Amino acid sequence: MLMIISLLSLLILFAGLLLVIKPDIVLGFIARFSTTLPLYASAVVIRLFFGLLLITYAGQSRFPTAITVIGWIAVIAAVVFAWISQARFTAMLKWILKVITPCSRAGGVLAFLFGWFMLYAFL
Repeated sequence: MLMIISLLSLLILFAGLLLVIKPDIVLGFIARFSTTLPLYASAVVIRLFFGLLLITYAGQSRFPTAITVIGWIAVIAAVVFAWISQARFTAMLKWILKVITPCSRAGGVLAFLFGWFMLYAFL
C-alpha cells in the first residue's frame, strides 16, 4: 500500500510540474471532461481511497499527525463531492477554472511541493 501512496504522490508531483510547464494541458483536460461522470466519480473515489490510505498508514510516515489530517481532509472532500451531486460539482469546477487560470503556475508549484512532501513523508 505504501507503493500506491508513493505512486499517487508521484502523480500529484507530475501534475504540478505539468501545470508549471504547460498549464493548458491540465486545465484543458479538466475543462473538457468537467461535465462527465467519470471525472466526477474519480474525484470522489480517488479522494476517498487516498484519504483512507493516508489515515491507515500515517503511523508509518515521518509526519503522522500531518498525514492523518491530510487524509481526513481528503475523506471529507470526497463525502462533500458525493453529497453535492455531479451538477454542482461541474459548476464548481467551471468556477474554479475561471478563478485559477491566471495563477495556475503558482498552483502547479504548490502541487509539486505537496507531491514531494508526500513522497518524503513515506520514503
